[in-house]
Amino acid sequence: MYRILRELTRKPAAKNVSSTEKWVSIGGGLLLIGKGLARPGPMRFINLALGAAAVYRGARGYSPTKQRLRNVRAQRVTPPANQPK
Repeated sequence: MYRILRELTRKPAAKNVSSTEKWVSIGGGLLLIGKGLARPGPMRFINLALGAAAVYRGARGYSPTKQRLRNVRAQRVTPPANQPK
């Protein structure tokens, strides 16, 4: 548990979310949180969780999902090295 909290609160190595993206994430997350608080039922918790994740992403300025996608795209674009037979 301590390791998870430490990972969530540590400063990211690099910011990969632009300023506009940060504000859109925070605004959209707050809308989802508001929607989650206003509606009863199981969708309430989904909206709250997604909204909290979006606000966290915007406030932190780093998205591990975006970084992972960049790495996958870079591997696809880079041709594999020719290996001797």
